[in-house]
Amino acid sequence: MRKKVIIWGVGGTTWDFLNKKGFYREFEIIAFTDNNPSMWHKEYNGLKVIKPSELQNTTYDYILICSLHHLEIRKQLEESLAVECSKIITSFDIENNIKNKVLEKYASVQEDDIQEVVKYFRQKELNTYGSFEAARQDYLVYRDQENHPYILFEDKRMYFPDNYKFFKVDGKEFVDYILYEHKEGSPHQYIREESEIKQDSVIVDAGVCEGNFALRYIDKAKKVYLIEADDEWMEALKRTFQPYRDKVVFCQKFLTRYDSVNTITLDSLVTEKIDFLKMDIEGAEIDALLGGRRILQRSNARCAVCSYHKQNDEENIRFLLESYGYSTQTSKGYMFFVYDENIVDTLDLRRGVVYGYKNEETSMHICNV
Repeated sequence: MRKKVIIWGVGGTTWDFLNKKGFYREFEIIAFTDNNPSMWHKEYNGLKVIKPSELQNTTYDYILICSLHHLEIRKQLEESLAVECSKIITSFDIENNIKNKVLEKYASVQEDDIQEVVKYFRQKELNTYGSFEAARQDYLVYRDQENHPYILFEDKRMYFPDNYKFFKVDGKEFVDYILYEHKEGSPHQYIREESEIKQDSVIVDAGVCEGNFALRYIDKAKKVYLIEADDEWMEALKRTFQPYRDKVVFCQKFLTRYDSVNTITLDSLVTEKIDFLKMDIEGAEIDALLGGRRILQRSNARCAVCSYHKQNDEENIRFLLESYGYSTQTSKGYMFFVYDENIVDTLDLRRGVVYGYKNEETSMHICNV
């Protein structure tokens, strides 16, 4: 039977933790609580937010603190609310426990990239990007005449959904980490050399999100296919790429191996040879590649296909690309994808991106799947 848990915190730390579903699957979250009176008796993530004083009349197994101020909150729980210390845990306790299991698993693995991650985790917190760190860059949020939010990204307007959760400083809204994971040395880097995108390229961007990849190269592109199934992001993308609408194809469907009302294949969507394929679609990359066999075999494309969402995706993606006539490599470093519900079982470090490219040898030896 799962333990009944009340989470303390209704801010960004809690929101991030709730997205790491594998971290708390042994718990049944029954309510939230917080010191912020404006949240009392409202709902957060579909559950009631109760006053801290109501904890004394509520049955639970644990209070799970999700806050950077966990030491102060623990003191308040123990001293002011008479909560037994054995019933108090924090999100940091849970993450440290998982981190220690990862360190134990890879302690004796003799590979430089893995040992870089092990060294990093020993000294710092669990990190989705392994040992990679880069300076953050904050972008100020503006509003257009219709109050739609956008930032200036390389002198172009990049729009966000109207309900996007920006962080605030002194009453101003900001976005950070737009290019964080794509910088040199990142295991999540799509482009290793700017020369990979040629003038007049046909680009397929699958899993567009805010559109930073396609927007960065839109001036070079002859045509860009933007594949994004999320309603709110697609609405924002249409605003972002409105100045380039003559060279953009919007596709609001899930990319996979078959066509339906809500899904589409690369072979059905794309009508010409492509020059660059970027694919970051939450673990659906294998099916999408299966649905793109024809166009990928016909094309001499550069490929950047994310391989970190699921265990064994790297091997499967490399197999498919190689069977279509591509040589493959991977990005540097390793990722620990905390948002995979099975990550607490596998505890595996994963390569972030598989790169595909054709040369004379691979082009002459295309084998069938």
